[in-house]
Amino acid sequence: MLHLHFEYLERTHEGYLLTDEHSQMLEAIRDRNVDLADELAHAHTRHFHDNFINIMRENDTTDVTLGPLRAAQ
Repeated sequence: MLHLHFEYLERTHEGYLLTDEHSQMLEAIRDRNVDLADELAHAHTRHFHDNFINIMRENDTTDVTLGPLRAAQ
C-alpha cells in the first residue's frame, strides 16, 4: 500500500510526503503532549487515507483489452 502512495505522489505531484509529520508526532510524544500527539496522528491518518482514496479512484484499466470469457479447462 505504501509503494502505491509514493508512486502516486511522484507521478501526480499532488499532495506531499508525510514524513515530517512523523517527526512532529514523535516530538509531541517526547513532550508528553497527548492532545497534540493525538491531533497530529489523526491528521496524519486522514492525509494518508485521502491520498489512498485518490489512488483507488484512478482507473488504470481503461486501455486494457480483454478477450472473451472461456470456461476453465
